[in-house]
Formats: sequence, C-alpha cells, structure tokens
Amino acid sequence: MPATDLEFCNLCIGRIGGDRIADFDEGSPLAIFCAEQWPEKRRMLLGKYRWNFANTVRLLAPAEIGENETAVMPYKFTIPADMIDAVHAFRDHPDPYEAERTPYVMLANDQFWADEAIVYGEYTGDRAVALWPGYFSELAQVAFTADLAGHAQLTTLQRTLEAKAWGTPQENGEGGLYLTARNEDARMAPPRKLVSGVDAGPLIGARYTGASTFIERLGIR
Repeated sequence: MPATDLEFCNLCIGRIGGDRIADFDEGSPLAIFCAEQWPEKRRMLLGKYRWNFANTVRLLAPAEIGENETAVMPYKFTIPADMIDAVHAFRDHPDPYEAERTPYVMLANDQFWADEAIVYGEYTGDRAVALWPGYFSELAQVAFTADLAGHAQLTTLQRTLEAKAWGTPQENGEGGLYLTARNEDARMAPPRKLVSGVDAGPLIGARYTGASTFIERLGIR
C-alpha cells in the first residue's frame, strides 16, 4: 500500500509505463500533471460517496465575531480544514445516540453560524493515503491511472481503466470498482444500535415499552 501521495502517484505512473517522479515540484510533465490533477481527484473520490472509513465527528472550533462584522447568528465556528464537501449532520454530542440535532446552522462568509454554543459536525474527512482501505485505494489507483493514460494519449488504456473504475456507460459512473468499494465499505461499517427510549415505530415501542403499549397503539382491546 502506498504511504504518501507521491508514492501513490508513482504507483499509478508505473501502471502506464511512465518514469517515476522524485517530487511534485520537479517540473517534468508527469509531475506537473500529478501536482495539478491529483489533489482534485482525491477530493472527488472521497466526496463522491459517504464513506464509512472517512466518517468524522468533530467539535466545531469557535471563532470570534469581528467588531465590524454583522453576526448572522449568535455563535460562529470555523469550517474544519479536513472537511470534504458538506456536513452530514450537526448535533450537541459526539455520540449520535446521546445527542440531539442542532437544527439551525448556517453557512455564511465561509464560516458556520448557529444558535448553540456547542456544535459537533459529522462529515466526510480527508484521509491520508496510508489510511485508505484496500478497496478504496484500488479504486483510486485505477481511476487516476485512467487520467494519466489520457494525459499520455493512451486512449485505449484510458477507456479500459475508466470502465474498470466506474462500470459501463449505462451504469453512469455507479458501477465497476466504485460499486465494489461501496459494497465493501457498507459491509465493514459498524453495526447499528437500537437505543432504549427512542421511539422508531410500534415494533420498537414494543421492544422497550412493553406489550401493553404496543397493543394500545394497534387499537387492540
């Protein structure tokens, strides 16, 4: 498994028979391409799906409201530097089973604003290449190697790799290794918990509040 972005790019370069690069700043055509295209590609790959391996829960850092700044809401927070795309949920506790959602959070002037002083954000976080699971790393390698093949005008190889990464045209980018990675990511996700006291319908009510409550809800006497 590659340990750095440079190792990752060299692994992809090797797949098209190119020469390794020593650094992203060395000035060679492949180094320039990787320096310009790889950061956006990795961000796209991480943001395309809500990957469980990249799920992040973090207490939002408060930010001072400037003297001449019009406050959108009472509390202002800095956007996490490792956040990919949007926040999936805002709440008042890191554990979703002990938390209540924070309903009023706004994005304005590249900051979050809220009515509450304590806000946790759950989002897809950037992950170092060394921390990627095998199924995601393989998808990323094939997808970026396809881009490199296109840059090197290896059109047939590019199309073959794109099909391997994303599936047939009829699958609209939802097949191939991407679909395999999604399925594996879902399989590796931690099991969901049923939380006592949370009413998620009559069957859950029967589990935690007793048969009499369940019978009353069904209208049985």
